[in-house]
Amino acid sequence: MRQRTFDVLAVIGVFVAYTITIRLAMGFDLVGCLLGGAANTIPVVIFGVAVRRIVAQGLVGRPAGTQLVVHLVLCAAYTALSYLLLIVLLGLFSGAGPEGFVVRPFSLSGAAWQSLENVTTYALIAAVSYLQIQGRAQVALHREPPGDAAPIAIAAEKEIATAPDAPAAEPGARADSSLSRYFVRMGDELRPLDMDTVVSIGGADDYAEVRTQNEKHLVRVTLTEFARSLDPAKYVRVHRSWIVNTHRIARAEPAGGGRLLLHMENGQTISTSREGAKLLRYRVI
Repeated sequence: MRQRTFDVLAVIGVFVAYTITIRLAMGFDLVGCLLGGAANTIPVVIFGVAVRRIVAQGLVGRPAGTQLVVHLVLCAAYTALSYLLLIVLLGLFSGAGPEGFVVRPFSLSGAAWQSLENVTTYALIAAVSYLQIQGRAQVALHREPPGDAAPIAIAAEKEIATAPDAPAAEPGARADSSLSRYFVRMGDELRPLDMDTVVSIGGADDYAEVRTQNEKHLVRVTLTEFARSLDPAKYVRVHRSWIVNTHRIARAEPAGGGRLLLHMENGQTISTSREGAKLLRYRVI
């Protein structure tokens, strides 16, 4: 399901749920229920969009501690602003006239209940935002993006030592010598990607996502091909879906079952497989 369709259905669901709840709990007529449903839904839409944008553009990939602090601040702001906008809209919808309208705060118990509802709504919006972002990342690894965003691995600056009688390489095969950098497309330009800046490489099917400290690049190379072309003294395949630059591991901690949880310099966390953990311990630790 596309995100826009999901968003529309979610807004309709919230509006219907509030409208029915107001009808059952307060016994308003149809107009009153619809206005009450709209007053409760509008803050969710306005501030929910803001929360999702902040999560997508500013929080994903940050250290867990930073995300926790920001979420606490955002939750408090969302709760307060949603409550203020709600009582303003209720006053506007129920008592607007030539002389204006009256904004009446809820009782203490009503405000406490509304605050709990807002905190729950914030948690749901944040959770759905993370799931949607993760889903888009997985889809991006499985299909070629359109237009200028098409993934590309043009060439690599490397020297290949080949024996005189060595057989010709198969089409698409890569030499075992390590790459110094790839060229990636950025708009209409081709720019070199210095492999020393790479933190991790994730793969799915025929694509790989290369992550540096501040950027991500999608290239049309399988993870197996990437593994053959990288310096084995620096890069380790710690999972069937991940290669890490051992020079960019900030710390590693046990994750149970013989696995390791790697905390990378860019704030990314990667769980190794058991075999990947053994390989990492053997080569690095």
